[in-house]
Amino acid sequence: MKKNYALLSGLILASVLGEAQDLRKFSNEEAKVKLTEESAIESQLSANRVVKTQLQNNKAIGDTLYYQDFASQIPAGWTITNQAGNSNNWIWANAAPGGQYSTTTAALNSTSAANGFMSLPADLYNTPFPAGGPVGMDVWFASPAITIPSAASVLLQWQQSSRYCCSSANELVVEVSTDNINWTTYDAINGRNPNTGVPSPTSAAAEQMSINVSAQFANQTTAYVRWRLTGATHYYWMIDDVTLVEGAGDAMELTAFNINFSDTSINPVLSIIPQAILENPMSFTGVTTNAGSNTQSGVGLEVEIIQDSTYSGATGQGVVAILNTMLGIPVPSLQRDTIVVNGYNNSGDGYYTAIFRALSTAPNQNPPAAIGSQPFVVSDTVLAKDLGPYIGDAGPGNYVGGGNDGDRWGSMMTVGNNTLAGTNAVATSISILVANVTTNDGASIQPRIWKWEDSASTIANAIITPPVGSTPFSTTIDTSMLGNWITLPLFPPANLVPGTQYVVGWEQTGGASTGAEFTAARDRDLESVQPSVSNFVYVNDAAPSWGWVTQLAAVRVNFGNYIIGVEDQDEANAEFSVSPNPNNGLFNVNVTSKVAATYTMSVRNMLGQVVYNDNLSVSGSKTQALDLTNVEKGIYFVTLENGSERLVKKVIVK
Repeated sequence: MKKNYALLSGLILASVLGEAQDLRKFSNEEAKVKLTEESAIESQLSANRVVKTQLQNNKAIGDTLYYQDFASQIPAGWTITNQAGNSNNWIWANAAPGGQYSTTTAALNSTSAANGFMSLPADLYNTPFPAGGPVGMDVWFASPAITIPSAASVLLQWQQSSRYCCSSANELVVEVSTDNINWTTYDAINGRNPNTGVPSPTSAAAEQMSINVSAQFANQTTAYVRWRLTGATHYYWMIDDVTLVEGAGDAMELTAFNINFSDTSINPVLSIIPQAILENPMSFTGVTTNAGSNTQSGVGLEVEIIQDSTYSGATGQGVVAILNTMLGIPVPSLQRDTIVVNGYNNSGDGYYTAIFRALSTAPNQNPPAAIGSQPFVVSDTVLAKDLGPYIGDAGPGNYVGGGNDGDRWGSMMTVGNNTLAGTNAVATSISILVANVTTNDGASIQPRIWKWEDSASTIANAIITPPVGSTPFSTTIDTSMLGNWITLPLFPPANLVPGTQYVVGWEQTGGASTGAEFTAARDRDLESVQPSVSNFVYVNDAAPSWGWVTQLAAVRVNFGNYIIGVEDQDEANAEFSVSPNPNNGLFNVNVTSKVAATYTMSVRNMLGQVVYNDNLSVSGSKTQALDLTNVEKGIYFVTLENGSERLVKKVIVK
């Protein structure tokens, strides 16, 4: 069984780490699940900031005040300080960091990588594990006094590659000072969760970082800078091309942004939402920062909504709304404001883009930093958090102890408050993009929808069992399903309450004994903008429990036509069978009835859509041949009903 994502955490004592790699298990003493409105917004928006920063923050303004490329050695005057008293130090390097869990990690591909860079190979230092278990890092490398020209605005920039394990309490920070005594600390990895490599371990590009340090270095002539890693036992941090740059006088930035599809405690970033359950009016949140040295007037947030095309693919209407909220007061240098734009009522399905702009009266000297965009789809029946492209897989088998029957996976989704004028939304099925990995072959799964309880103190208590949506039979994955979407019906359909959060996913019910482990395709792009505590795994090992993870699986909810469920057939006058099953679309329905009766015989797909319908009169026994060779491969349901009886059989067309 594969354990490539979390083998490490299975080998490290909980007393050493506190958290498993990428699998956070909370107790009452460790954390509260319910988030305040402010922390939920910041958690979600900071995730969006990660994507935006990588695109924008290498756009320097003005002159270079200082530059260091670590050519061939640790530069004169730069020092290494090890708080732990061991030899696990920052080093000069020109090769990959190495280590038992970083074997595929490439060397930093920075602008001046050819002449070397600074590296902290934490993984290598813990390969093999020292006696007593892995050792956490506690070390920094620091500049000497840097003489810089006086400037009203200063940016600190560098290029890096990083990944760490195993707790969000670990620190990867940059610290700045003007006297080498009093230090100001900045997050150096954009709030990333443990086990998230940026760029990806095999990426050809370095991450471009930029931090406004004007609060410390504006109008100063001496600067000190140091990079510190504390607590992490694995993996690596590589840094190169450190620059101090003169910033702008007028530079409003859009630091973070998000679309609010619902008003709930944890708002996952939805990608597709049905018009019928879309909360109107929608709202938009952005965080603006005055990154320049001048006080700004006319500060606000503008949101432009563009319909690119309809859901059926026809040309869209273009700009459908332009909304804004203005602060109405002057904004001094480095002030940060969270601004909400309300009042957008969406009226049609289609593919949309919301463009966010930080406004100010003065011409912006760094226009790209003031704009961001977020696509979304208004559908007819589909609710989702994924859009693709899909890289890799996500599922319980990727975590230590996972790959068992009884393992579960869940993705938090929300239902808008204005659903169908206040009535419940009826979920009829769940669709999953099966990962194209051979270990899926032979795994059996069932769909699940659990209600999320905001007031619970632990994840185990927040995900309510039994589920509100499920089905009594399993679907077994075969090779024809690998890399394809499958749709699993909910029997009976699930009534989802407006304004409520749910966790949508699956449970593996079979196949583990033969090594089968079910995983879905993984959307890494939208995974990076999801708030914490919105994707979950339940590992059914010796100590079964729920935990939250960063991986985003391609799983969706469908609010399509009702699918008729299986009723008690003990007292039925008729019984029937389907053969052969599975089949290639050609099969027989064999019906036996105690009394003469006429039935409506229909065949529905997993969305409840009728693909065949006819009347069938039976007195005794009768065989009806069906030809479904014109339908897509998948699972279908043959139904016989006559007003007093309703019988259902599942048939697989391969």
